Amino acid sequence: MRKYLLATCVLAVLATPAFADVSGPYVGIEGGFTFPQSSDLDVILNDTSATPPTTATFDNGYKVKYKTGYDLDAVAGYKLGLIKLEVEGGYKRAKVKSLAVSAPLISAVGTDSGMVGTAADFDVGGHIGIKTLMANALLDSDFGQSKFGGYIGGGIGRAWGSLSGDKDNAMAYQGIAGIRYALSPNIDAGLKYRYFRTATMNFGDAFTVNGTNFTTEASGHYDSHSLLASLVYNFNSRAEAVEAVPAAAPPPPPPPATQTCGDGSVILATSACPAPPPPPPPPVERGERGR
Repeated sequence: MRKYLLATCVLAVLATPAFADVSGPYVGIEGGFTFPQSSDLDVILNDTSATPPTTATFDNGYKVKYKTGYDLDAVAGYKLGLIKLEVEGGYKRAKVKSLAVSAPLISAVGTDSGMVGTAADFDVGGHIGIKTLMANALLDSDFGQSKFGGYIGGGIGRAWGSLSGDKDNAMAYQGIAGIRYALSPNIDAGLKYRYFRTATMNFGDAFTVNGTNFTTEASGHYDSHSLLASLVYNFNSRAEAVEAVPAAAPPPPPPPATQTCGDGSVILATSACPAPPPPPPPPVERGERGR
């Protein structure tokens, strides 16, 4: 689904000959569903009861699966032609669906504690939460002269995550595509897709098995897909932008039709030429003298 949405937005933005909507500042809110991807986490296991304490690293020691969660955002930005620059603050939250623990990690806990270990000895908590602050750059355009428009772009920023009772933060990036519809000259409603991913984050935990104390440090990426509904207020009205465009000047009237009279004068075709002057009188003939 996201591939079709991305393709539609790219074609719409590139095929539109010019932007018809108005530039200026805007604010908006967004909310919807997030679909977190499974997280493969590397785990460092510390046996703090051993003398001296021991440490072992297990690649992909945890595999965490999540349920569908929610995603809420607020944006503020400025549109200049086809370009939109915005700041976005958001929060994502999803419950943990399951935690799979690698056999070598379970075996290490069993060996150190002197009893058979199980996946139930490990815990990452009941949910994951991600707070974000992102800077986005988007290409945005109306679809011709309709009330529909679309946008595509991406962003980079910071993410603060919480898992297994611990917190960490890391750089993050995202890809964005969406469509919108003008409900009024100032208000747009829309549908937005987002892919989100963080750099490595680390979450610590502590537990005891058979009197043996352990600590763990799980590290890995968080990534998700989100589908959001949006409502945006544009401070500059599209109606005002239309009124600001001066009306085109009417074409000049065609030149009047004329005619050329017999005396060489040029007059309007609707006028009558002047009457020609009367011919001169004939000359008078005289007889011979004396007759």
